[in-house]
Amino acid sequence: MFWPKRIGSGIAAIAVCFLIDSITHHSFGSYEQRIIALVGIYVTLAVSLNLINGITGQFSIGHAAFYQVGAYLAGFISRRYITDAGHTPPPVLWLIGMILVAAAGASIAGFIVGLPSLRLKGDYLAIVTLGFGEIIRILVQNTDALGGSYALDKIPKIQEIWLIWLLAFICIAVCRNLLKTARGLTFLAVREDEIASSAMGVNVTRVKVTAFVLGSAFAGAAGALLAHYEGLITPATFTMDVSFIILTMVVLGGTGSITGSVVSAIFLSYLPEYLRTLKGGDGQPLVVSGTAVVAALIVTVLAVAAIKTVLNRHLFTPQKRGLIYVGIIIGAAMLEPLFSLLLHPVPMLANMQVAAAQLRMVIFAVTLIVLMLLRPQGVFAHHEFSWDWVKKILGKGPVPSTEVSA
Repeated sequence: MFWPKRIGSGIAAIAVCFLIDSITHHSFGSYEQRIIALVGIYVTLAVSLNLINGITGQFSIGHAAFYQVGAYLAGFISRRYITDAGHTPPPVLWLIGMILVAAAGASIAGFIVGLPSLRLKGDYLAIVTLGFGEIIRILVQNTDALGGSYALDKIPKIQEIWLIWLLAFICIAVCRNLLKTARGLTFLAVREDEIASSAMGVNVTRVKVTAFVLGSAFAGAAGALLAHYEGLITPATFTMDVSFIILTMVVLGGTGSITGSVVSAIFLSYLPEYLRTLKGGDGQPLVVSGTAVVAALIVTVLAVAAIKTVLNRHLFTPQKRGLIYVGIIIGAAMLEPLFSLLLHPVPMLANMQVAAAQLRMVIFAVTLIVLMLLRPQGVFAHHEFSWDWVKKILGKGPVPSTEVSA
C-alpha cells in the first residue's frame, strides 16, 4: 500500500495544480493571476526556509539571497539563449530546465555558505546569512551584465501557474517525507539538542549543511519561476525585507510545522494585496476616517487583553473558550462604532481621511503583533493539520503521540 498511496498522492497533487491553473486563467484577470502565482512562490520559500529554521533549528535570515541567485541565473541564461540568440525551445520544457539549473546554482551557493558557517548557531549564523544576502545583492547591483542597479530585462515570459504550484507541492512533499523517515529524526534531534545528537553519533554539521542545501535549492527554483513569470527582475525584489517576511511566515505558522508555513505564506502574501484593492460601496477605493482607525486600534487592544486573560485561565473547556473568543470578537466589532463616535469631537481625527490602501502595511504589522501575542509559539506550533489534531484541539480526541501528517 505504500507506493500506490504515494503515486495516488502525486497524481492528486498534479491534478490540483492544473485545476488551480484552469480556474485562475478562466476566472481572474492578470492582476489576480499574478497574486496567485506569487502566493505559490511564497509557499515554496516559506516551506523551504522552515526546513532550515524550523525542522533543523537553525536561524537563517538570508533566504532571499538564494531566491535571487536562482532568479538571476535562470533569467540571464534565458535572455542570452532565447532573447539574444533567437532560439525557440519548447517553453515548458525550457522552464523546467531552468528550474533545475537555478536549483543547482542556489544549492551550490548554499553549500559554499553553509559548510564554513553552519558550525555557528543562533545570532552568529543569522548575521552570516544576512551578510551573504547583502553581498549577493551588492554584487548584482554592480554587474552590468546582470542589469546593474536597474533591472535584468528581456527575460522570456513563461507564465505557467500550474508549474509554480507543482514546485510548492514538491517542496511540501520532500519536507514531509523527510520527517517521516529515519533520516528525518536526525534533523529533529539536531533541532532539540545538538550536543546530545553529536554524542549519539549524529554528524551535526552534515545534517545542517544538507538542510541548508535543500532549502537553498527550492528557493533558487522559486527564483527561476519568478524571473520567467515577471520577465524582469531587479535587486529591489530581493532586499532584506523579503528575507524577514519569509522568516515571519515560518515563525507565524509555527517553526517546524509545514502546514503552518503553508497557511501563513498564503495569508501573509495575500493580505497586503487584498487590502490594496479594498473598495467602498460606491466602487471607489475605500477611505476611512482617523476616528475609525484609532477606534479600531483601541478595540483591538481591549480584545487582545480580554483573550489573553481567558488564555491564562485553565478553568474553561476548549469549547467554552472558543465561544468566549467569538463573543469577544463580536463585542469588539460592536464597540468600534461607539469609540469612533466618542472620538468624533477631536477635530484632527474627525477631519483625517486615510485610504485603506495606505494602511495595508499597518494592518499587516498589527495582525502579526496580535497573533504573536496570542500565540507566540505560532499558529500550528510543531503540529501538522489532521483531523486527529483538530479533535485534540476541540477536546474530543487523544493527544497524538507523534507529529501528525497533513
